[in-house]
Amino acid sequence: MSRRIKIKVRPQQTIPFPGICVHCSQPAPETMTLRQRYGRITRLIDVPLCGRCAAELNRRSADEERLQKISWLVSTVLLLLGLAIALLLTPATLSFGLRLLIALLVSGGLVAAVLWGFRKPIANAALPEKQAIRQAVAIEAFSWRATTFAFENDLFADRFTELNAPRLMEI
Repeated sequence: MSRRIKIKVRPQQTIPFPGICVHCSQPAPETMTLRQRYGRITRLIDVPLCGRCAAELNRRSADEERLQKISWLVSTVLLLLGLAIALLLTPATLSFGLRLLIALLVSGGLVAAVLWGFRKPIANAALPEKQAIRQAVAIEAFSWRATTFAFENDLFADRFTELNAPRLMEI
C-alpha cells in the first residue's frame, strides 16, 4: 500500500530526502531521477538509492535487450528508407540542400516515432526487481507550489515526513 505525502515545494527548490534507499532502506549514496510531465512542464526530482538498487536499475533483461536492438534496427531501416523516399519525392527544382533537409526531417520524425513506440514495451520487459524499484516512489501530482509523492516503503515515508514536517500539506 502506498503512502501519499504532499509538501510545499516550488520549482528549482531542493527537497530534503533521508539518506536511505527509497526501495530497501539501506544507506543511499546514489540517486534515481523521477520524471513527471504535466502539459509542457516536466518536474525532475532526484531520490536516494543504494548501490545495489542502482546496479539493479542498470541491469537489462534479455527481452529488454532484444526489444532495444529491434527498435534500433527498425529505426535505422526507416531512417534510410525515409531518406531515400523523401529525396525521390521532393521536386528536383528545389536545391539539393533543401531536399536533403526535408528528407532528414521526415526520416527523423519516423525514427522518433519508432523509438517512442518501443518505449513502453521495453519498460514492460524489465526485470521484476527493476520494476519494483521504479515503483517504490512516484510523483503523483505537482503544481507551482506543491508536489505529491507516493511511497511504497513506510520507513522511508516516515523519515521523509519527519524531515519535511514544516512543509507538509493536507492531501
